[in-house]
Amino acid sequence: MELPDPSAGAQRQLDSDDAGGDTLSHPLLVDKALVTKAPDDLGKLDNRDFGDWRSRYTKRAWTQISIEFGYLVLLLLACTALLVFIGYWVAPPKPLDARTFTAFGISFEYPRDRRFFLSLSVGLSGIVGGACFALKWLYHTVAKAEWNQDRILWRLIVPLLSGGVAVFVAMLVASGVVALLDARFFATFYGAIGAGWLIGYFSDNVLAALQNLARRWFGTVDDPKHTPDTASGPRSPD
Repeated sequence: MELPDPSAGAQRQLDSDDAGGDTLSHPLLVDKALVTKAPDDLGKLDNRDFGDWRSRYTKRAWTQISIEFGYLVLLLLACTALLVFIGYWVAPPKPLDARTFTAFGISFEYPRDRRFFLSLSVGLSGIVGGACFALKWLYHTVAKAEWNQDRILWRLIVPLLSGGVAVFVAMLVASGVVALLDARFFATFYGAIGAGWLIGYFSDNVLAALQNLARRWFGTVDDPKHTPDTASGPRSPD
């Protein structure tokens, strides 16, 4: 089997920016050591011609990509820093003394407010998980030429949505309404942030599982459930 010609696609025409302007011709630079690469490995080059290394995106696109990347990294670092701070107060299972501090004009006391700190930790770790997931998909879509400007809403919202999902799923699990996880995970700081991160990272899967559960419990608008095991309650007239 012959290897593809390394000179294929030797010239890529890239706009200097989205507003127009002269196009630049970039010669293809190929490392001779890569010419011996087996054909089976060529499918791992992000849908590019062999030896093609130039960016597909204009400066304007890279500006938005950089903003999205910066937002996700800052959100991840800020929530992680808050988790470290909370961990200093909450992590000990049996605190020896009471501690008090004030934030945003509100006085908090530990261990009195330990449950609140645990819930907050679940939400923050869910945001961290969602940010990790969005960062992973950001670099995947950029590398595979699947990135587009309209996805910015998805990348801005996913971490926050993941944090909210983590908190309310934790409440559903702790109260015994659903049994997606063991409720004991949310009794300790490390278990809470671990479960929160897991729920946040896989929030799409968690929401899909809850949707399937809701369909079994309540049916759908077009096909309401009438089985005997459905929770009883008043029905609105058709």
